[in-house]
Amino acid sequence: MPRFVKVRSFLRNLFSSRRVATDLDHEVQSHLEMLVEENIRAGMSAQEAQRAARIELGGVEQIKELVRDQRIGSWLHSVLLDCRFAFRQLRRSPGFTAVAVLTLALGIGSTTAIFSIIDGALLHPYPYKNAERLATFVVFSGEQFRAWRFPAAAFVDFKRQNHTFDDMFGLVYRKVHFTRPHGSGTQEFTGGSVTPDTFESLGIPPLLGRPLTAEDAKPGAPPVFVISYRLWIKLFGRDPNIVGNIHTLNATRMTLVGIMPPRFQIGDFDLWLPLDITRDSFVPGAGIVSNEIWTVGHLKPGVSPETAAADLQLIAAPFQKEDPIYFPPNFKIVVSTLASQPVGRDFKLGLCALMGAVTLLLLIACGNVANLLLARATTRGKEFSIRSALGANRLRLICQLLVEGFSLALASCALGCLFAYLGLKAMVAVIPPDTIPPEAAITLSPAVLLFSLCVTIVTTVICGLAPSLYALRADPQVALTGAGRGVGPDFRHGRLRHSLVVAEVALSIVLSICAGLIMSSLFALQNVNLGFSPSKVVYADLSWPEGQDNNVQQKHLFFRKVLDRIRQVPGVLAATETTSFPPYTFGWTTVAITGKTPPQNRNTASTFCTEGYFQTLGLPLLRGTLFSQNDVDSAHHVVVVNRAFVHERFGQENPIGQQVRFNDYETLPDWPHDPYFEIIGVVGDARNTGLQDPPRPEIYLPGTLASAPPRGIMVSTAGYSTAILEQLRSGISEVNPDVAVGEAGTIATRLEHSYYARPRFLFTTLCIFAAIALLLVGAGVFSVISYTVVAQTHEIGIRMALGAQPSQVLSLVLQKGMRLILSGIVIGLFASYFLARLLSSQIWGVSAADPSTFATIAVLAFLVGTLASLIPARRATRVDPMVALRHE
Repeated sequence: MPRFVKVRSFLRNLFSSRRVATDLDHEVQSHLEMLVEENIRAGMSAQEAQRAARIELGGVEQIKELVRDQRIGSWLHSVLLDCRFAFRQLRRSPGFTAVAVLTLALGIGSTTAIFSIIDGALLHPYPYKNAERLATFVVFSGEQFRAWRFPAAAFVDFKRQNHTFDDMFGLVYRKVHFTRPHGSGTQEFTGGSVTPDTFESLGIPPLLGRPLTAEDAKPGAPPVFVISYRLWIKLFGRDPNIVGNIHTLNATRMTLVGIMPPRFQIGDFDLWLPLDITRDSFVPGAGIVSNEIWTVGHLKPGVSPETAAADLQLIAAPFQKEDPIYFPPNFKIVVSTLASQPVGRDFKLGLCALMGAVTLLLLIACGNVANLLLARATTRGKEFSIRSALGANRLRLICQLLVEGFSLALASCALGCLFAYLGLKAMVAVIPPDTIPPEAAITLSPAVLLFSLCVTIVTTVICGLAPSLYALRADPQVALTGAGRGVGPDFRHGRLRHSLVVAEVALSIVLSICAGLIMSSLFALQNVNLGFSPSKVVYADLSWPEGQDNNVQQKHLFFRKVLDRIRQVPGVLAATETTSFPPYTFGWTTVAITGKTPPQNRNTASTFCTEGYFQTLGLPLLRGTLFSQNDVDSAHHVVVVNRAFVHERFGQENPIGQQVRFNDYETLPDWPHDPYFEIIGVVGDARNTGLQDPPRPEIYLPGTLASAPPRGIMVSTAGYSTAILEQLRSGISEVNPDVAVGEAGTIATRLEHSYYARPRFLFTTLCIFAAIALLLVGAGVFSVISYTVVAQTHEIGIRMALGAQPSQVLSLVLQKGMRLILSGIVIGLFASYFLARLLSSQIWGVSAADPSTFATIAVLAFLVGTLASLIPARRATRVDPMVALRHE
């Protein structure tokens, strides 16, 4: 048959099915009438002729079915009919359909959302050219981290002499003061001075304008800069006409030449400025010590990080004498790709924990739906027998079951995609700040979504088809007469359904215990004793324009005026200048004590402050005396140490009057020529390495000794912290409008941002998943016990007819549910004991085998399972024996 004729026949059969069916009826009827006429001419009576014609034709409907099967495209017509029947089947059981679709959709949505975050934040976070080879390096001294930025001479030698990098560029962090036009104030942003080859190496063109080039970094070149997409939105509202305009940065007029696209965020800078580096360059920066350069480059193809580290180690060897601060004795360079460390270790492990959680949730969802499908399929044995008896072949019934399974799976997938989209948006909105690379673009991952859909479809089709295939092998006569009750699919698949329920309970126990441990850890973190109320201590980080930040006396005069003003505000208890805000100290140094062997590493925290520091934080004086205003104003060579410092460096010896010196700070240009300092006091410990670690040795110095460390102000209040913070901002602006206020707020908000946000994100997400898991478990137990009650209605009627009381029937049904629940709880607790140890890096202040958490979750799961079993059990007690005895 020509192809055109086939296509025309296919379209006619598809879109004119009623007309084709009418034509077939007329054709078969005409053929039957012709046979009747032939029989009458052969001498038969009309009745005999009709009967003989029908026998010869073989049945009108059977002929029609054969003809329909031979038509072109008949399979598509059958599929459409199966879809209509499947839709009617699902609509006839709205409870089953709703539970199954919602269960699978929750599993698909949660799995896709979490795996999309992992794909965007861990697997493919960077959009740069050859991002998988983009690497940086750090220096360790023994096991202690030493440096991740290096002097200009070291950078130049690394760039010129290495044999393992295709390219290498440098970035220097700078605080940039952007003066808004028309005298509307100064704002501080994070800037980056970068070598001109940075933009070419990263391979991303600007959104508008041009990138920085080598010509921009030459001496005497007009000052230019490039801004990030987020700064373009924040300051200029996406105005495309700003390129080429002149702005004032750090009191210098500069031309804006380019705007980078959203995902170009190298260094997390707001703007970039050109920088040419030679071995003798002095690079102004934002660190305690300037002239520090972060070095990044592309590894050559096939070069491992270990090989590159060995190459750089040889280049850095001569710097042990020139720069022992950066390259101490026995230093070791470690090279790592940016892609291998896109997020912090703790958050990475947290994401892995969430990955495990949604995997468990998807398994629970699939198990729950499998249970529903198994129970539903075992009740359709008589339906399949009737259809077989009416002439339906096995292949036709299998196709019908496949279409039913696909219909359920597709409905679940559609709702699951919606849940995934909404869930991903909600989770991205609550991801703690500064935890994932700013370049990361977290969107719905097609690959992850496709995987979840495939798992769902396979689960739905297999679990719906397998028991039904068994039912198709049953003897139709036995099924239609009702014989063999109890030996059909229900008997053979009862153990499988019960096993699925036990597995669901066990998995939900594991998930819930993990959430409970994270909750206990968060509670412990929030209740760490800081020695003061964090909500009543206000802080503000300050910065000066370049060129105004190197005069100690000017800085001291500024702080003295601001502190005097803020101390007059009602509600202020104490105020101080400081270089660090609790619970973390940013400056670490090596302290040499006269007559004692100095340590090899920077193992002592150091804080530059004024006389009100200890009163502001409420640190008790244990021995000696504190700073006086005269000590600070006159920059006396005195220091105060904490109890941990005394314990580690002096033991039982009295530290008062001992002499110390700071080799690291002696490189500062304005450091005192007489380097020895006297210990005058000992105070109590304050946490200086975060909330989770005990206090480390710390030493406090007068803030007037040097100008280099960045610093800010802390204020202890009796309340009304927001109003006092506004007063502080106003006072700073009045004393010196060029000083910009950076990060500011209460210590409580700082703790929330830096310490509570990540465990709270993990806890909230796990709690949602655990709650969904418990609900699914309840639905699974309810479905199994409900089916058991329906299947055993005849048995229950006999028991009640023989005198069984409703309480005995209730107990009988509940016992079946309790056995499943308790089995799952025991298995879940046992599995949690081992699996919860994987969360050890995410929990603090609580054991991974915390008995109270295990007991609470076990009781909660037991209550959920009991409630789910109680509803069908009470229904069983209301069975009418006369109705039950007639039940089939």
